[in-house]
Amino acid sequence: MRKDRVITLPLLILIIFASVTFLNSSQLSLAQTSTSTSSQPTTSFVNSFAKLVKDAHDLTQSYQNEFGKWKTHQHDNKTMISIINDYLPKYENLANESKMLQLKQYQNASALYTKSLGSELQSYVHFRNFLLTNNSTENKLSSKFLSDAFKYEIDSFKVLNSSGLFTVVS
Repeated sequence: MRKDRVITLPLLILIIFASVTFLNSSQLSLAQTSTSTSSQPTTSFVNSFAKLVKDAHDLTQSYQNEFGKWKTHQHDNKTMISIINDYLPKYENLANESKMLQLKQYQNASALYTKSLGSELQSYVHFRNFLLTNNSTENKLSSKFLSDAFKYEIDSFKVLNSSGLFTVVS
């Protein structure tokens, strides 16, 4: 019974993270510059950032589907570990892609979003370690990193919204 409680917190955080990511990514995908004379680098950044957020959302949703199968015992630990191992390089690629988004006026937003992706990646590493070892500390670290990922993502979107150059449409 205790094992179920330990796993429930990461599931709850993951569900909240996925839900908010979905809501925020759909809003961000509609982001537009507020001036009609935006420069090409700004437009390119907006389009690249929106694509990155959509790709990250899609990857998280896909992972959530697999996690749900594990939670309902359709996947065993060994299968889930294999799935996590398949997802880790995909998150690494997204984090690297995020690092490449360089535009001075959005540097803080990019850095926060990169931290979000890195934290999500670390969450899955620690969850995999938990599955391998049943070490509750690994599970707690997984939850902490997932919570951090959510915080960084929200902060990134706040920076973009407060810049005055973006309008986040709901």
